[in-house]
Amino acid sequence: MSLFLKSVGFSALFAAVCCQASVRIEWQADGLPQAVAARPVEVIPSELPPGIRKPLVCRQNTDKLKQAYFVFEGDNGGSDGNAAGYEIEVAPGGVAGAWRALPPPVAKSGGRTYHIIGGSVLPMGHQHLLLTARDSDSGALKVVAYHTVTAGWFELGEVPGAPAGELTLLPDGTDGFLVCVAQEGGLTAYSRARMLRAEKFPLLNYVVVAFYFACLLGAAAVMMIRNRRQTANEYFKGDGKLPWWAVGVSIYAAMFSAISMIAGPGISYLLNWSYFTIVISKLLIVPIIACFYLPFFRRLNVTSAYEYLEARFNLACRVFASAAFAGFMIFRAALVVFLPALAVSAIADVPLDATIIGLMVIAAVYCVAGGIKGIVWGDFYQGLILIVAIAVTVVVLISGTDGGWAGFMSIAKENNKFDTFNFTWDLTMPVFWVMIIGGFVSNLNSYTSDQCVLQRFMTTKDEKSAVRSILFCIVVTFISGPLLYAIGTGLFTYFSSHPERLDVTLAKNDAVFPVFIATGLPPGVGGLLLASIFAATLTTLAANLNATATALTTDFYLRFKREKGSDAQAVSCGKALTMASGAVTLILALFFAHAEIHSMQETFYKFLGVLTSGITGLFLLGMFAPRVGGKAAIIGLTVNYVICFTLAFAPLPWKPHLMLYGVAGLISCLVTAPLASLIWPNRKPVAGLVWGGFKVR
Repeated sequence: MSLFLKSVGFSALFAAVCCQASVRIEWQADGLPQAVAARPVEVIPSELPPGIRKPLVCRQNTDKLKQAYFVFEGDNGGSDGNAAGYEIEVAPGGVAGAWRALPPPVAKSGGRTYHIIGGSVLPMGHQHLLLTARDSDSGALKVVAYHTVTAGWFELGEVPGAPAGELTLLPDGTDGFLVCVAQEGGLTAYSRARMLRAEKFPLLNYVVVAFYFACLLGAAAVMMIRNRRQTANEYFKGDGKLPWWAVGVSIYAAMFSAISMIAGPGISYLLNWSYFTIVISKLLIVPIIACFYLPFFRRLNVTSAYEYLEARFNLACRVFASAAFAGFMIFRAALVVFLPALAVSAIADVPLDATIIGLMVIAAVYCVAGGIKGIVWGDFYQGLILIVAIAVTVVVLISGTDGGWAGFMSIAKENNKFDTFNFTWDLTMPVFWVMIIGGFVSNLNSYTSDQCVLQRFMTTKDEKSAVRSILFCIVVTFISGPLLYAIGTGLFTYFSSHPERLDVTLAKNDAVFPVFIATGLPPGVGGLLLASIFAATLTTLAANLNATATALTTDFYLRFKREKGSDAQAVSCGKALTMASGAVTLILALFFAHAEIHSMQETFYKFLGVLTSGITGLFLLGMFAPRVGGKAAIIGLTVNYVICFTLAFAPLPWKPHLMLYGVAGLISCLVTAPLASLIWPNRKPVAGLVWGGFKVR
């Protein structure tokens, strides 16, 4: 094992030592525009920092999921080693805080110092600023880049020729810019720059990914042949004979998606470990699941969890909850397929839309082929791939950081990247109280009202096995969780050491991990990691599509079908609804590909709370509030969604952190429904439908 770690570390160090910029500039002197319009000057609603004589001003994204104003000195700024400029956070209606000095323009690689000149600073991609500067040694005119997250400078290339006059950089598409010269009458285009990737994804990586897909499609073919005569009970519930350890890993894999694999490290790269509190909050829900939900739903023995809501309340509660669940699953699946497609597009130069379509087709075929039994076993093996790939990535990132482990710890501590518990009472920030309460409700939503999880509770032979499966899932989560956040921290320390390895055209923050896969991993390891991303995608997609089809088949097709159909008809309907759900997911994923979203992790948790907290409220009321009937439950559900959607989308003067949207909705539901029951008490018998203290058997 130690030899393996040393070999991986050596490979990473070799890649780091020999690394060049991840993009290169291709200069074009022909086909330049005849007339060039000047870029509008950014106005700062504040006084400039002291010592700025010729301000170059722009806005760009920075860490903490914020934007900032950046001001540079355009007249030999930084020539004496002082600050090259300043930044200040953008706030609604103005700025927040004080001006913060930026480090002098000294390249990490080679230690070259630059003298900033020119008439503009150009925001590029999601996190970079481009300026023109002179090399302090050679005097050559260069284009330099500043990374707003790691505060690193690096050189992109030398401006060809010797343009006379002040230079201005103007945007030219998403992957290029124009170098313009100020002359009488305005600006004249001097040269066009196109950003091209400096290296290709190694062939060995494609071989690893191709082998993975060949195995996956082979497994799907075997499942399709073996399971062609599945009964509805086998297709939707696995016939209740699956081992607890396989189900435990399957629950983990179903909850662990590309949102976790890509967006999770992305958020800890930008912020710190504050979101890890959500993982910790899972410990709080284990007793609730093991002691209450598992024995309760095992005793009910339902195919769709929402069958219970009709028996306990009324048909409207069942239909609404099932439809809301299906909507959230499709939304989640769209995020899940978009993120790995973003990774493939960033890594292999494959068009984003084409990647989304390809992944969606493979996932739908895989899901239809095996039913829940095939999905659980697929989850198990792919979950193992995930954990191995995550561990290897952490080792490579730490080895590739300047100074290895010591450098990793030093850079991370200096930038507060390990901060996890913030005990202040600012409810607008991801402080401890917000994350532990919001995480508890989010996990309660996922593990107690999500058909993906509840469906797996039914696949084991007895209640004790089901309890073991959820406990094993939590153990696996606490192994992989810290490693995932360490990846985000490692990305920060790695790119702080090698800022030139970042793609300046990076369009979305969530692509930062894929960029590392493309530029920072040894051949073969990158393929393994890309395969693990596909594993995370397909396990979650299959789980989401199967659970959606199960809910829709049971709660709509079978519920409203006048004549009882055969098992074969139910399975056929489930497969058709799987394909239909996949089609809707595809459309939504294509929308995400062209939308402006800063963090998929935060977007996911916002919609998780908004769309599912009401369902959780219904289950809690049904199990523990026998006085609450159908009318009161509907009133509580309505109030929940009014509050959640108001917090999420209304332009309010003050809002809590998005992790509290679902908390507010759930509390309002649990308060409103019992109050409404004072006027409309429950008239239905509740024997066997409320918690009666039965024990795990």
